[in-house]
Amino acid sequence: MTIRLPKKYLLDKILKIFGRGRKNIIPRDAEKIYQDFGPYIQLKSKKESFLRAIFRKKKCND
Repeated sequence: MTIRLPKKYLLDKILKIFGRGRKNIIPRDAEKIYQDFGPYIQLKSKKESFLRAIFRKKKCND
């Protein structure tokens, strides 16, 4: 299974200035899709919202 990551945009650069980052969110049913279609499937992940990333506690950043 291939998981495609979204491109980085201007908001990602602003978050980097503040020492933050956005989390990639993998679809919930990825395991079920993998079981149904096998290893030849491609999924596209989503990014966490900008406001959630900027106001998230610093302790949660990895």
